[in-house]
Amino acid sequence: MLKINILKKLFLTKVKVATGNIYKRGAEMSSKMMGFDEFPKIARTETARAIYLIDVDTCEIVYMNKSAKDMLQLAYEDDSYCGKKCYTVLQGLNSKCRFCRNNLLTTERMFVEEIYQPSVQRYLQVKSILFNYMGRRLRFEILYNFKEEELEQQKKYLDQKLEQIRWVDNLTGLYNREKYSSLLKDIEIKKIRQIGIVDMDINGLRNINATKGYHSGDRVLIRMATLIKSVFGINSFRVGSDEFVSLSLNTGKAEFEAKVTELKAKFSAETDFRVSVGSLWSDDCRDIYKKVSQANAVMEATKSFGYKNLAADYNHKAESAHRLLDKIAAGRFKVYLQPKINLQTGMLEGAEALIRKIDGHGNVIAPDNFIPCYEDIGLINYIDTFVLKTVCQLLKKWRDQGDKLFKVSVNVSRVTLIAEDIIKDGVAICREYGIDPGLIDVEITESFGLLEKELLVDLIKRMHEAGFSISMDDFGTSFSNLELLSQVHFDTVKFDKSLVDTIVINPKAQILFKAAVSMCREFGDTLTLAEGVETEEQLKVLQKLGCQLGQGYYFARPLPAEEFWERYVKK
Repeated sequence: MLKINILKKLFLTKVKVATGNIYKRGAEMSSKMMGFDEFPKIARTETARAIYLIDVDTCEIVYMNKSAKDMLQLAYEDDSYCGKKCYTVLQGLNSKCRFCRNNLLTTERMFVEEIYQPSVQRYLQVKSILFNYMGRRLRFEILYNFKEEELEQQKKYLDQKLEQIRWVDNLTGLYNREKYSSLLKDIEIKKIRQIGIVDMDINGLRNINATKGYHSGDRVLIRMATLIKSVFGINSFRVGSDEFVSLSLNTGKAEFEAKVTELKAKFSAETDFRVSVGSLWSDDCRDIYKKVSQANAVMEATKSFGYKNLAADYNHKAESAHRLLDKIAAGRFKVYLQPKINLQTGMLEGAEALIRKIDGHGNVIAPDNFIPCYEDIGLINYIDTFVLKTVCQLLKKWRDQGDKLFKVSVNVSRVTLIAEDIIKDGVAICREYGIDPGLIDVEITESFGLLEKELLVDLIKRMHEAGFSISMDDFGTSFSNLELLSQVHFDTVKFDKSLVDTIVINPKAQILFKAAVSMCREFGDTLTLAEGVETEEQLKVLQKLGCQLGQGYYFARPLPAEEFWERYVKK
């Protein structure tokens, strides 16, 4: 007979042992089946927990007490369970359970598991131990029914796990793109009062993976996530393989910008990777997806400046950037100048710098045939930077020769101008050649009207603070021009050629032109310039309407820099 004190030691659980009140019918059947006279008392007490015994080798139920039957919702009076297969009685199966753990049982320690019982449609905790009795290996099991609070805790735990699987990026621990999309929908519905968006991208992650291995790339991603979360907290997301976004809700502009500056400083301190950052703050969340797109555009514009520092072997855009820079260095691009004339005096007032490409045969290619391509692949910034440097070089050369300097306009693409630190870089180029930024006029086209109001207003404000003057190009081609004029100050408004073409024969065009000139004068110090002046008749009408400056083939086509100097600067 297996002594009770030995059982207590093996089961590692406190089970109250009582005497008397033995269920003789069950005991007699069990004794008969097992072939021994006295069944262990612990299995026959009314006060014991829900227990049963299973023959490990035959999978037959040897004994089941009343508590176990009650818990499993089996009829107590029916003793036919004994001798039947455990998987049939307990799981309703015709073959051995795939999750069976009989092979893991030992006589030394309890084995604890959770098993779903279809008869009660819930999980039960099962504690099992193996013991040998009269040549048979028996599995002694104690059933525990979870309490309601335990079930609630289990449900909460499972919900958390499911949320983690659904919403959390497995590598970095940040929220994933699905969670990001869900939050954007909530923001759109709830109309959050203020929002700050930071879009970040690791420069050259593919290169890191290729040259140092994916483990190094993973370490960079994890480090990146740690830095982001340390500044922006929970609302941080990994939305792509190397792209991250943080959202700052109901945060003032100054506080948001301070956080962006702090994060940039942390990125700059890293030696293993570099990060491109684009940010945008708005005092409302209307058109939230447009705002997100704007922040991403700023990031992409900033990233484009870094392609020249990446290995071309692992980055297509870096390879294209290197080829473009090689062409620039080889003199395949030239800056032409077209004069801006004072319509009242006929004297030179300034010039516009225009880019031209030279093919392998020395032929000049018009910008319409190559600028769109560089804009599409995000490399137009290298052209814009080349034009600005060339203009500064020319102004320095003329100044050193004792020539009188004048303001020169440069066309800067929207992609270039929205990049982080581009204004600071532009000032640095002017400083390199000793040129006052006030001699550089930045022309902004209609496409800038597509930018978020806050971003555009801040952009022009910072350009003015840096000393640059600003012209609105292509005025008259869109109603957005008028809205833009009402929001920011422009030093010059350039009337589009389409208005000038009909100015002689179209009285309504003259009325509109005159009203616009008058409006600009009311602003106080905004000059007006007519583009595309080609005839003397156009000139006379423009003079009559009060337009101050003109530009077009009537005065001169765009000229190479030396020819322009000979014709307008030297004399």
